[in-house]
Amino acid sequence: MSDVTIAQGIMHEVWPRRAGRPAKTCMAMIYDSLKRRERRLARQCPEEFQTRARQWTERRVRAIWEGDARRVDSFEMTDLEAAAVEAAREEHKEYLARSERLARFIASVEEAQGRQMVS
Repeated sequence: MSDVTIAQGIMHEVWPRRAGRPAKTCMAMIYDSLKRRERRLARQCPEEFQTRARQWTERRVRAIWEGDARRVDSFEMTDLEAAAVEAAREEHKEYLARSERLARFIASVEEAQGRQMVS
């Protein structure tokens, strides 16, 4: 399997298209995530970011998303994997918060129904 296919698979797995979230929105989310990581890294090791070749562009994200890229550089794969892990952690945190809200809702409804039956 080529690096482009692996990178494309990561993008489609972590930021999938679905109802209300077309491909353009997914690519924007990926780009934002990668640029956030790039800005953090630029502060930590500025000498590595002196060249323009190290920067993510919307066009590069689209090329990988659509599978048109000829290659994927090692820094791109590293950034993409790190951004995917960060996105997965955020999604997991949102899932836990939603589950907790639903559990509280269920408990309050059951408590209200219990009180109604007693009276």
